[in-house]
Amino acid sequence: MLPDVEDKKEMREYTDIIETNTNLLLQLINDILDMSKIEAGNFDFYPSLIDVNQVMEEIEQSMKLRLKGNKVSITFAERLPECSLYVDKNRLMQLMSNFVVNAIKFTESGSIRMGYHKEDANNIYFYVSDTGCGMSYEQCEHVFERFVKYNPFIQGTGLGLSICSMIVERLGGKIGVKSEKGKGSTFWFILPYRVSRADLRADDN
Repeated sequence: MLPDVEDKKEMREYTDIIETNTNLLLQLINDILDMSKIEAGNFDFYPSLIDVNQVMEEIEQSMKLRLKGNKVSITFAERLPECSLYVDKNRLMQLMSNFVVNAIKFTESGSIRMGYHKEDANNIYFYVSDTGCGMSYEQCEHVFERFVKYNPFIQGTGLGLSICSMIVERLGGKIGVKSEKGKGSTFWFILPYRVSRADLRADDN
């Protein structure tokens, strides 16, 4: 029993384990709920006109807090001077955050770069690149499937990237990954470049 542990260091180790496992369980529950809502068509989307640079800077700052030590850097490396986008801010943050968290898990040293640019007049391309362990072509083919985990020693439910794929599909975009074993990965998604509710209605027609 935890109350019977007298050594403070040992007690701290136990409480850390309990906290970690509790967070993993909550993550699993939330991921399953998100997936169920998307499949049932009940996943809420609230698009609005957002400042993309501001949102990306928020993500950059929050993700830097997850880094341990100074072996890995995170940089918002590519942007347009100004960019407004009509999209659900929370879903965009969920997509980018999932990509960066995934990159942190698989990058022991080096850099993680996030950014975006106009793919063409009608689409905007977002990405997260890392200098981590990378994946084989075969692994890339299945990485967005449910419960896929290529490293059983790394925490996670194996649902985050699958949920990203479902969200991007609901937003009318595309998602993918470019990777090579030992040379890092680039996860990306492309969203329609909408700047008003009228653009959203035009896409639905």
